[in-house]
Amino acid sequence: MSSLPNELRQISDEFRNMKIESASFLEKVKESEFNKRPPDNGWSIAECIDHLIVTGVDYCDTFEKGLKKLEEKDLRYTGEMKYSWIGSKFIANVEPPVKKKFKSPGKWQPDSKINKAKATAAYLQLQDRWMDLVERSAPWDLTKVKLPSPAVSWIKFSAFVILEVNAAHQRRHLEQAKNVKRNLK
Repeated sequence: MSSLPNELRQISDEFRNMKIESASFLEKVKESEFNKRPPDNGWSIAECIDHLIVTGVDYCDTFEKGLKKLEEKDLRYTGEMKYSWIGSKFIANVEPPVKKKFKSPGKWQPDSKINKAKATAAYLQLQDRWMDLVERSAPWDLTKVKLPSPAVSWIKFSAFVILEVNAAHQRRHLEQAKNVKRNLK
């Protein structure tokens, strides 16, 4: 691992821990539990994971475009990166425990029947992609580029906020998936 600024090292660790935690959790989920919806008819474990894959891929693609802009403009890291006030509020709204539910945009609605092995592999690969993107971010000041949300283009955050939003979003839905498993009968 190259020399990452402390802020990025922390985020990289979050994605690494998410990979370890989710791999352990998903290994314990039975095939019969994976696509089963909970009694309240909320999302199944599979739908939680599929949603994270779809949103994660969109955000990774957006983040990569931001990295290219930083490289083109040679906007290098010069010191501490901070979240904007609005970025901090958005992260807090996504972070578990869930304080407020949001309707997922249509393009991010999960499939209802998902292959556990394929979804698990794709989700773990997504964590690798995030860790690679964080590693590639080391020389750049991620607060210097604003990127549109893939869901709502008029909402823009710094690339730095986007990293933490995605880490928090993953924690949120992994916790949701764990709750589903606990409540399955």
